[in-house]
Amino acid sequence: APGQSPVTARATHNMSYSRLTGLGAIALAAIYCLRRRLIERNARARAARAFAALGGGPARLSSWVDKRVEYATVEADPRRAFFDAHGFFVARSFCAASECQALIARMAGLVEQWDPEVDNAAVFRTDAKQEKAQGSSDYFLDSADRIHFFTEVGAAAADGVGLRPSYRSRKAEALNKVGHALHLRDAVFRGYSNSAKLRELVGALGWVSPVVPQSMYIFKQAGIGGEVTSHQDSTFLFTTPRQTCLGLWLALEDATLTNGCLWVRPGSHHEPVRRAFVRQPQPPAAGGAAG
Repeated sequence: APGQSPVTARATHNMSYSRLTGLGAIALAAIYCLRRRLIERNARARAARAFAALGGGPARLSSWVDKRVEYATVEADPRRAFFDAHGFFVARSFCAASECQALIARMAGLVEQWDPEVDNAAVFRTDAKQEKAQGSSDYFLDSADRIHFFTEVGAAAADGVGLRPSYRSRKAEALNKVGHALHLRDAVFRGYSNSAKLRELVGALGWVSPVVPQSMYIFKQAGIGGEVTSHQDSTFLFTTPRQTCLGLWLALEDATLTNGCLWVRPGSHHEPVRRAFVRQPQPPAAGGAAG
């Protein structure tokens, strides 16, 4: 199902196989694996055809980040031309497996140090209750310069303190994400965020003197993983005098159409920002004068 990671999804299915014995379990596992391979192959073929159909864009383009800059497509870096034309770019094999594993291992260490009973994590939502949940949570709003832990809805204790008993011994499986200042507070994630190849890519796409306002690690849990609904990042990272938010998404494990990959709608970067998530000033105390 969407939202499941390859590793945890397989673990969940393997537990169901353990109820069977002998040839029945082997046959069921073989059928499942064959069906999964066929689904993956067909999905990859559809995605490849759709990707190829986009083409390279018009002969001349304007930079998305600075509309004053125009250039001839054939003379530009092909990464920039594709990005400005379609609103996204896929950098394949951007990180080696060892780099991904180092980030995974570091996050495992951070989770191990996290005490849900002391650092009472907030539930992270992307559904209709998102504005109320995140907009009224100091834990969420204060995470801009800290490392905070956000759980899935189904993993939080009923009284809102800590985790449900079934997740207390496996707290990593309770998390939706960790953020939003990994790039500031942790040396391993800071090293990746400030790496030369990341700076080179952002510069090639047209950014000059970029800064990193936030970073996060998303878990994509099996079974309880919350759906990430369609959204615009600039709703939450609204910039003036023009929109300049660029999202960089690194798949630490294989991300496919069948386990919860990132989706984009080509050309949507030219559409206006539909909503802005704005932090209101503190209201005056009762009986006090309004500012």
